[in-house]
Amino acid sequence: MTEESDAGRLRFACLITAAFVILTVPRLLLHELWRDEAWLWLVVTESHSVNALFSALGRSGQGYLFPFLCLLARQVSTSPRAMQFLHLVIASAGAFAFARWAPLGRRERALFVFGYFPFYEYAVISRHYAAGALLVWLACAAARSGRRLLVLACLLGLLCQTTVYGCILAIAVVCGWLVRRWLRAAPEPLPRSEVVASLAVALAGFVAGVVQIIPLPGTSFAPEWHFHWEPDRAGMVLSMVWRAFVPLPRPWIEFWNTNLLDVCPALQPAGGLLMLALAAALLWRWKAALVTFFIGAAGILGFGYIKYIGVMRHEGHLWILFAAALWLGGFRDDRQSWRARTLIVLLIIHCVAGAFASWVDLRHPFSNGPAAAELIRKEALDRYPLFGHREPPAASVALPLGRPLYSPSRRMFVTHPDWGPEQRELSDEEVRCAARDLARREARDIVLVMNREIPSWEELTPAGSTRGAIVATEDYHLYLLRYGGLAATDRAAQCPQQP
Repeated sequence: MTEESDAGRLRFACLITAAFVILTVPRLLLHELWRDEAWLWLVVTESHSVNALFSALGRSGQGYLFPFLCLLARQVSTSPRAMQFLHLVIASAGAFAFARWAPLGRRERALFVFGYFPFYEYAVISRHYAAGALLVWLACAAARSGRRLLVLACLLGLLCQTTVYGCILAIAVVCGWLVRRWLRAAPEPLPRSEVVASLAVALAGFVAGVVQIIPLPGTSFAPEWHFHWEPDRAGMVLSMVWRAFVPLPRPWIEFWNTNLLDVCPALQPAGGLLMLALAAALLWRWKAALVTFFIGAAGILGFGYIKYIGVMRHEGHLWILFAAALWLGGFRDDRQSWRARTLIVLLIIHCVAGAFASWVDLRHPFSNGPAAAELIRKEALDRYPLFGHREPPAASVALPLGRPLYSPSRRMFVTHPDWGPEQRELSDEEVRCAARDLARREARDIVLVMNREIPSWEELTPAGSTRGAIVATEDYHLYLLRYGGLAATDRAAQCPQQP
């Protein structure tokens, strides 16, 4: 592999970033915001101060960095396009950083940037993961440079303000940097004042990040802990590695968060073990890379087992970790070696997955929230009180509609869920009684906005539906509940009397 000049690297990074932006803008413009994206922007637009924003994030389990940047973007525009533009800038900066400084060949860098996670999952869907990836690349570049320890500490501190995975990745990068420095024959001494200041900054960032990502007591989202042995759960955790390294989705519209091996899920844990062994073999020659990957993987998989396994966007941090390990290890190999060829095969698989996901997202709605809002307006259903269940996907309708929906579990009109102890899933019978109670309280007809079909109750009239979303749970079904028909159906409904 011929050595690339710094000017050549800069030109290549600019070219890759330009292509990344050109290919991402239309995908962002045609991407319908999904419930988590809608939720964040609704929280940001309804928060009138930094303190109010941080308070609203208390049950989210996420860091405050990206929401704070969204709050700044809201000062420019209240349109969700402001969040998407901010996300485009962050994702493109990540593409530039990787193409500019990663110690890989041009082919490897280009394939990585246009792989599934950097090109689709962390580029099109506006969430905080893109900020985490950017900070990982900048931290790896700072760690490889061997200079500016304080810069590295600041980057790692900010990385801890993204997600729990950001905290784990920060620890892995620190360990890799320490091993890399320890292996040097005569490491350059670091000024004591810089070491003390850097340690203080990094620890402060880590502690602040941990405080941010620990949800408030009573949070309804993923409340359980798993400290006892569960073989099935262990298999699901191992499957995370397979899905991160081979993110080939099933070839249909509802591809998101699927994998080709979903047809035979028993094979995925074995595939995960195979990918762990393959990662070890690829990184074996570089101790810093091995330490980085396996400390980080232990943290991510351990968190998956004891708390939350997650889906593709969470599992993708194992792929980000693998790339960081390659970076810190200084992966260099002859292109004819089995390591280089294996890496190219993995990168091509990711590119195929990213291209497929992007193509489907361009052709089909990611969420039918905007379509449901348009249908509500078209049929003049917005003149009625709107009953929204479940609360998380109801946010995808509330944002484009510009009005709150009634949350039956919390018994109030809201635009987004709060993940508090009162928020929960309701059965069809509970939905029926809650809707009837709202109609009586309002003394008028109401419209039910549901993300599932419900039985044909006598007091209901179907009012339309939207179908064909990539996220199947964001297809919507509308029903008009007639206030005048409640008395005649009391016996059939068998609802308890409200006080």
